[in-house]
Amino acid sequence: MMTEERIITILRELPPERQTEVLDFAEFLKKRTPGARLPRAYGLCEGEFQVPADFDAPLTESELERFES
Repeated sequence: MMTEERIITILRELPPERQTEVLDFAEFLKKRTPGARLPRAYGLCEGEFQVPADFDAPLTESELERFES
């Protein structure tokens, strides 16, 4: 028997107040599970900013100092 089937079988045997507790716990786990949310769509910020041509250029000494301090 698969896990899902076992859960449903046990859930059906529980009294309603315990079923509510199981539902609350399952919803809690769903919120905490990485990847449970739908992935963000590509292009959400399209047109809001422009990546400069020198994006991959090395930082200047003064910029490096600001990050390292």
